[in-house]
Amino acid sequence: MEQEAKKTGQLREIYERLGKRNQSVNDTLKLLKSRGVKASRASIYQTIDGRSNRREVVEAFMEVAEAELARRRQLEKRATRIIADS
Repeated sequence: MEQEAKKTGQLREIYERLGKRNQSVNDTLKLLKSRGVKASRASIYQTIDGRSNRREVVEAFMEVAEAELARRRQLEKRATRIIADS
């Protein structure tokens, strides 16, 4: 049970790290629908908050978050390179 609570806290922390008004829930919903998994925005938020434990929702959310954070790192590298070249 403790590990489950820890995972829930981690999902919330990841969501908050993505910042206000992020598209992670919408992107997770699109990903789940493309895989034929029925889900709603509310069920995704419930999973992030630890009130639901649907494995496919957790995995989809993690994929979306990883992709978004990787995209941001790439943008930072590109910006740094452009500034250095100026």
